[in-house]
Amino acid sequence: MSSGLGRRALGGAGATLLWQGVRLGLLAVSIVVLARLLDPQDYGYLAMVTAVIGLGELLRDMGLSMAAVQAKTLSASEKSNLFWLNSAIGLVLALVVFASSWGIALIYDESALVSITQMLSVTFLLNGVAAQYKAQINRDMRFMTLGLTEALPQAIALVLAIMLAVNGFGYWALVAQALAVALLALVLDMMLARWHPSLPSRTTSIRRFLRFGGALAGTQGIAYAAKNIDTVALGVLFGSNVVGLYSRAFQLVVLPLNQLTAPLSRVAVPVLSRIQDDRARFIEYIRTGQHFTVTLASVFYAALVGFAEPIVLLVLGERWLAVAPILQALALVGVFRALGQVPYWIFVSLGLTGKQLKIYLVTQPIVVVSILAGAPWGPVGVGIGGSVGYFLFWIIQMWWAGRTSGLPAWSLTRSGLLTALLSGVPVAAAGYISTVVFSGPAALAIGVTAAAAWVAGINLLIPANRNRLRTIKALVRKR
Repeated sequence: MSSGLGRRALGGAGATLLWQGVRLGLLAVSIVVLARLLDPQDYGYLAMVTAVIGLGELLRDMGLSMAAVQAKTLSASEKSNLFWLNSAIGLVLALVVFASSWGIALIYDESALVSITQMLSVTFLLNGVAAQYKAQINRDMRFMTLGLTEALPQAIALVLAIMLAVNGFGYWALVAQALAVALLALVLDMMLARWHPSLPSRTTSIRRFLRFGGALAGTQGIAYAAKNIDTVALGVLFGSNVVGLYSRAFQLVVLPLNQLTAPLSRVAVPVLSRIQDDRARFIEYIRTGQHFTVTLASVFYAALVGFAEPIVLLVLGERWLAVAPILQALALVGVFRALGQVPYWIFVSLGLTGKQLKIYLVTQPIVVVSILAGAPWGPVGVGIGGSVGYFLFWIIQMWWAGRTSGLPAWSLTRSGLLTALLSGVPVAAAGYISTVVFSGPAALAIGVTAAAAWVAGINLLIPANRNRLRTIKALVRKR
């Protein structure tokens, strides 16, 4: 491992995890406070709209942000052309989403969705303008700055949402929160990127970015449809109240995962892209990244399974207790999606997004069918179906990543699954047993202590895990 790049990657991971800790704290405050101020229907409205229009956000970016980050070289005129293209796409999509608001309301038979959709359409333009500013900060590996541009807008927007919710604005508090995050993030990105676009250049081609980004956007779009078909199906079958309950469980499962995996990908992709020709180092980075990502995710989701009812009572309150079984059903989805980060890193960092798109075209229908098969049984059925679908998706994706890249896919698959089992099953058991034997705060305290002791033990006593800790420790000493 190159000590210079290793220390830089470590520093980036440290900064990323620091800011993600801040964002997770903000997320926790948002969930705890707003759940006591708003109704399931309020959350259901927002979830129903974003499930449909969120696909437009992927089309707005067209994978060009990641294309800019992944590129070995990027000229000033190329960056400017990418900026103007992202901005133009954002404007067009804002107009399209605004015009589609009546159709979205008709699908769900909810008239309130018209004005919600129209207000949220503005975020497409704001995010389109911000895309290349954020990509520049990421490409420069200024991860502390990148974290600031994401955490500070969330903090300010949360305060605004709480003030509006206290004063009885209902779902408009959530709409205002989304708009405030997009606007404030744009302002910070422009101020801190140390770069500003010039006028577009007709003589500079960005075709190579479109090839990479188009394949990535196609892959992400297919994945997005699979990830959000659950909300659409539940909204059509059961209405906004059920969607509101499901969205709270989904938020507790998926948003913490996104807070972990998305920023780590921002560190992993540029670092792995730079060492893609040194396969030994590349595999070492992949193994280390997989171990810590899967360990953290497995422990977290196992805790959600074992401590489901106490967590719901503590975080959301007694009126949301129906969320507990949904939370347990969705937990495995989170584990398998965390495992799926490894093939994603391989495809993107090696420039194999075209290969990735092909396997998504084959496997994402499996996820969709699994989710829809469970939908008639409500949110719990959706969670179980999704778990089956994402497990199959991960297995097939790992096989394809190994076949197209020449990396040891079976070894990575086996170690990933073993990490998930060793980290997760005992933690879930500790949580379940402690809540059955004890009650109240004592159950949480005893269960969490036992789980923490187990996780520390397997990372200190298993030689491979201990070696990874030694590598991190050595890098820290060299900084």
